[in-house]
Amino acid sequence: MPVVYIDVVLVVNLVMDFLILWATARLGQLPASPWRLLAGAGIGALYSLALLFPAGASLLLLGIKVLFSLLMVLATFYPLTWRRLIQVLVYFYLVAFAMGGAMLGGIYLTGSGGSLQVMGGALVVGPGLHYTWLLAAMAAAGVLVRWGTGWLKKNIWQQMLHLPVVISFGGRPLAVKALVDTGNSLRDPLSQRPVIIVEYSALQGILPPEIVKAYNGQGELDLENLAASLAASPWAARLRLIPFHSLGQDRGMLLGLRPDEVVVVTSERMIKIKEVLIGLYRERLSPEGSYRALLHPDLLEWSMSY
Repeated sequence: MPVVYIDVVLVVNLVMDFLILWATARLGQLPASPWRLLAGAGIGALYSLALLFPAGASLLLLGIKVLFSLLMVLATFYPLTWRRLIQVLVYFYLVAFAMGGAMLGGIYLTGSGGSLQVMGGALVVGPGLHYTWLLAAMAAAGVLVRWGTGWLKKNIWQQMLHLPVVISFGGRPLAVKALVDTGNSLRDPLSQRPVIIVEYSALQGILPPEIVKAYNGQGELDLENLAASLAASPWAARLRLIPFHSLGQDRGMLLGLRPDEVVVVTSERMIKIKEVLIGLYRERLSPEGSYRALLHPDLLEWSMSY
């Protein structure tokens, strides 16, 4: 029977749970103050008292473990919609499993597992333990935070990357096929609104004659003169000039337009978004024509948060 130091058990589990919740917040891009992270970790540390339960009560302990996980997430990230709660729990268990695997790897490599056991799902620390395993768990959390968000966007979201969007100007809606571009970080430098890059030809039918004439003409676009020609029209309040560093150019400018709204159509619902800009791109975005717009990845996250 191992010697159990309750105070050490609580502290170690508090540190581990704090790291798990911190990495979950970063992966899910969720706001969480240090105090709320600590509150959630405190609830998780209390679960370490599960080691007092009889070893045979496995089903009871499993239920308690799930309940405490839910309480930790709610204490840290409340309020959450049901959809967002499920997403956060997935992030939470992903981080927990990754850190647990790194911890076991650290124990195996150092041969220091004799003083550390898992009882009832909680870490039990004995005397003479080298904390290499804790460093391994911290490293795993750091790796997930540093590279995990990009990996999730690139791989887990691949099934949802093609979405139809409906763009409205002056009460005239137009639907286009959009690709969620994880490399599109373009924002309006003034308002910080995300930018949806759209082929000019896809919106040509609902744009004013001045823009149509300029984009159909030969040679380079003179966006400043174009903006001046629209100064007296209702479109003047919609105009932005957006600098960018991609789309085949080292530096360039896009004509940005503020729509009435953009509707992102997912498999489950239609999400209306107003805080967004449309950047007109003169060339084709897809050689095959499979999409005609590049959707900012933040808009997908917003649509998933509803």
